[in-house]
Amino acid sequence: MQRCRKCGAYSNYTKIRFDHMGICSYCGFYEKHRNVLEQKTALEKSFLLKMEIGKAKARASGARYDCLAAFSGGKRSAYMICQLKEVYHMRILAFTFDRSPSKKRGQGYRRDILEKLHVDSITFSAVGPDMGGSGCDPYLAYIHSIYHHSYLLAGQYKIPLILNGRPKRRILQRADSTEDIEPFETAHDLMGFERQIFREMGVEDPEALFDKTEFLDDVEAEAVSYFAYHDVSEKKIVHTLEEKIGWVHTGGNGIYPYADRADQAVHDMAARMYMEKNGFPPKTGELAFLVRTGKLTPDQADALLQKKP
Repeated sequence: MQRCRKCGAYSNYTKIRFDHMGICSYCGFYEKHRNVLEQKTALEKSFLLKMEIGKAKARASGARYDCLAAFSGGKRSAYMICQLKEVYHMRILAFTFDRSPSKKRGQGYRRDILEKLHVDSITFSAVGPDMGGSGCDPYLAYIHSIYHHSYLLAGQYKIPLILNGRPKRRILQRADSTEDIEPFETAHDLMGFERQIFREMGVEDPEALFDKTEFLDDVEAEAVSYFAYHDVSEKKIVHTLEEKIGWVHTGGNGIYPYADRADQAVHDMAARMYMEKNGFPPKTGELAFLVRTGKLTPDQADALLQKKP
């Protein structure tokens, strides 16, 4: 099986193409746009402008909040909210999606973190419209439900911005065009945002999976990925959270023992379904991206690909 000579991605990877030198189309795209994607100062200025425009829209509409911020309970979303508040001076409504509202195990740590961050918050569950048409797997319906509810909130509170903590390696893993890809383009409605999200998972036509009324055509809010504009090391994230909210190491990646295990069953299910459908693990693209950007060697990526979670 052919592999990219640069990032090591295999020829069975989604829509991959190779040039005469054996370099894949995803590496070719990154090289072509490297100057944009690695211009830290310009990206942060672009993000700042989006935040200022969002604030102006919120003031004009009389909205109480400038942005919605997705909060999973993990360190990346906690860091994002901390920076939005302290660096960009945003009025934030954090939202949490509770997969099992009847189980209180994970609710305490999220509430504790948000209290330390001094932001308002709201929690919602999957209760709502019948998510998913025929042939839609449960994980895609779960993802759709999260973003459907976030746009419902944006419409209800007249909030112009929805912030998420997707890492750059996920956003750009399949980027071979600037269309519908941050930081080149952002989505301003639910349909556009889900095209971005599902494209990352290898699904090209999300609107075919769900009832069109679920896409809330009358709600407009710009979806912005914080880490598409900020290159922040894990070390800096942890250090910042230790200083600001007393981050507690638990041997995993979260703040508290249940922070990273709350949705583990869902992620395990998604990984199995992804492998069955595509023939390669879901982290394949992200690891190839890290090789592409020089953060890993091909051998290191291979070792991580073989490592059991």
